[in-house]
Amino acid sequence: MLIKTIERETGDEDLFSKSAPILTAASEVAYHTMNNSALNSEELCRENGIPILQAAFARCVNVISESSKEDDMSVQVCSHIAKCYRVSSQFETCRESIVETPNIVKDLCRIMYYKNLPRLNVIATETASSFAVDEWLQTQLLQAGVLWHVLQYIFNYDYTLDESGVETNESTNQQEVANNLARLSLVAAARLGGFKLAGSEGTPYNKTIQSIFSNLLTPYLAKLISRNTTNELLKILNSNTENPYLIWDNRTRAELTDYLLTQQKSMIRSGECDMSFGEDFKYSVLKDELVIGEVYIRVYNEQPTFVLEDPKGFATAVLDFIGSNAQVHYAMIYYNLL
Repeated sequence: MLIKTIERETGDEDLFSKSAPILTAASEVAYHTMNNSALNSEELCRENGIPILQAAFARCVNVISESSKEDDMSVQVCSHIAKCYRVSSQFETCRESIVETPNIVKDLCRIMYYKNLPRLNVIATETASSFAVDEWLQTQLLQAGVLWHVLQYIFNYDYTLDESGVETNESTNQQEVANNLARLSLVAAARLGGFKLAGSEGTPYNKTIQSIFSNLLTPYLAKLISRNTTNELLKILNSNTENPYLIWDNRTRAELTDYLLTQQKSMIRSGECDMSFGEDFKYSVLKDELVIGEVYIRVYNEQPTFVLEDPKGFATAVLDFIGSNAQVHYAMIYYNLL
């Protein structure tokens, strides 16, 4: 009965002109019904509920814009249905239905674009994070451009608010909303790559996404995803640091955020983006740095007392570097190129 109501309301040409739209209430009831019982979620899947929810989701996503408000009917429906997806993703049969309806992931990523709807962004990010339990959904999220959104959210974090000791709440403090979204985004990013997180359910290892993070966030920061708490890593990502493993400052952040914003806009407007999804990205501000064994040699020379994590491995990498360059040098002498 509930699914039939959602289907009927979705097809109503006057949906957005109704003074009391039933679709908002029906989608909210659907969420609570699914959230209260696992059997309800699986029954909804058997009744073709996922495609019907997606039809309603798509219709509402299509009218959301940069002028939309959190209390708009279309935004509320998207919020309720995204939460339905989040709950249903716990069950394999439901996930299979979501995978077979690829526009779910595309529309979910689309609503993450609208910065004027931070609470909807939170729900969408939580849903994307829940999808990461499935390898196929990890791939669909990557191809739909989810990283362009969640990585941008991460750089809206203000660690001074958390360290101030001042009590805040999301209903009155926009920065608290941004900080919460940044935390959820970092968790979602980690789950998409299959990084191990303390206190978080494990997700499938994704070699491609981990390689992308290693390139975009540097190998050192990518390793910290599994080592540090969420707040600790967010503080590092939004601070300036220079040590033999990491050169991270306003210049690198600006270069990365410009790249993310460009790809995000391209994906939303044309459906196209950098098909390497960041694996081919290079920091121009780091192009002249000599890196051996993941160590910035210039910085290590300036900070020789810095304790390396693997000094033996670094020494081996240096010897290999010297040996390979010596061979090139002697070859050039032999062929009178020097």
